[in-house]
Amino acid sequence: MIKSEAIKNILQDDSFTEALDQLVKTHLDMLINSDVDDKLAREICYMRITTINEIMAHLQSIADDKKINDNKWKI
Repeated sequence: MIKSEAIKNILQDDSFTEALDQLVKTHLDMLINSDVDDKLAREICYMRITTINEIMAHLQSIADDKKINDNKWKI
């Protein structure tokens, strides 16, 4: 079972978030500096950035799951 508290701690780790931010920035730089004719390189950069964003969104949803369940019964 995935522990939402453990995922929350990972997302709050400055080193983890900084590493992923640098990874996105690297791919954005590659995208910006690619040749006009290099469609494949731009597509790969876009897919990698999208993948990172999807992973982060998924982890955030896991981390928020406990908060959502705790607040569900307070209504």
